[in-house]
Amino acid sequence: MLNAQAADYKKPEFTLALTITGVGVDIRLNDISIERDDFGGHSIMSYDVNQSVIAGINELKVIAYPFFSQDGEQTNSYHDEAEVKAALYVNEQGDGENKEMLSQIHLRPGLFLDQAASDSYQIEGMDDVVLDSKTQPLSFPNFSFKHQIVATRKSLPVQSSYPHWAWQDGQSIEDTPENYDSLLAVYREIYEAFENKDSEKLLELHTPRSEEYAIAYHLEGGVEAGHQLMNTGERANNPNSELDEFIAKDTILDVYANGQMARIIDIAQYHPILFVHKTRDIIYTMKFGFYKNQNDEWIMIR
Repeated sequence: MLNAQAADYKKPEFTLALTITGVGVDIRLNDISIERDDFGGHSIMSYDVNQSVIAGINELKVIAYPFFSQDGEQTNSYHDEAEVKAALYVNEQGDGENKEMLSQIHLRPGLFLDQAASDSYQIEGMDDVVLDSKTQPLSFPNFSFKHQIVATRKSLPVQSSYPHWAWQDGQSIEDTPENYDSLLAVYREIYEAFENKDSEKLLELHTPRSEEYAIAYHLEGGVEAGHQLMNTGERANNPNSELDEFIAKDTILDVYANGQMARIIDIAQYHPILFVHKTRDIIYTMKFGFYKNQNDEWIMIR
């Protein structure tokens, strides 16, 4: 197994491959949620995660929890066939046939804790999976998760020349009413820009995010290419979409990325800004992640 530090990829492309069967999950990279599913059956998916990877050691995390019954209560036990496979890969951009595994977790939460990750690959230079069943799960107004297993594993190192992200130099964010209120005010500012179809304001608010997406995905054209990748402001001008009412009730400040980023969400993973399709029963939640710079400003970065 090559060490990614020595591989010297010119345009590294990072992929998180997932297989989820019979269990609720929140799968994270450097404590940044990549996939969360409370009710899934069996699914296989793959995500480009360049913007969530950092230079050096990365941490892959699988949070697994029992499903919810029809009355909305979390069940106490896992399905016998409950299983999660998560693997982080790197390859040279455009050469997906030659991938190197940087980290991997194979979790079977229905087994005894000391056996739950025993099927994970043994990879030279990579630490074993660390299991934890005592960490306090997420809690929302009128609802709390009660049961979960957390599996974490450090990766092989990513080359030190990989970009250093702005959020890595931000303040450590605490879950306080003051931070909730100040971030909610930023969401309202974004909402008003969508409501007014203020394209110039939307571009301004999204620019730090667009700059880093352009770097992460090796896009020619810089920030403009980043805006094109994210379709900045497109939803506001979509004739089939309608801006819904601003959501603040029953939301929480969710601090993640090991305290470096935050967002506001509710139990259904909706953010305060939603669009609904005018003729179909479809909801589009506008997902944003923020860091707090040294001037106490919330900056949209994800």
